[in-house]
Amino acid sequence: MNIQGIEYITGQDRNEPNAVAHLYRGSFDDPSNPMCARGWNRENGFGYSIFRNNASGELCKVCEKRAYKKLETISPKKRKTKWL
Repeated sequence: MNIQGIEYITGQDRNEPNAVAHLYRGSFDDPSNPMCARGWNRENGFGYSIFRNNASGELCKVCEKRAYKKLETISPKKRKTKWL
């Protein structure tokens, strides 16, 4: 997916099939950081586990807005996550 000239992939949480999909800068083979903090869904905010290029539901509005504004990705930081 290309938004404003920048490549992104969508990623959906592996443990929550009904969750919104988040945007990750980069390609399918080399995704980078997510566009919002909720994209960091593992290891207390320092990792993620996603189905790449899967967006069976809705796209995260925060990720979408940040991508259209050409903002930087979100760096990992400690926060409570549901799994691992």
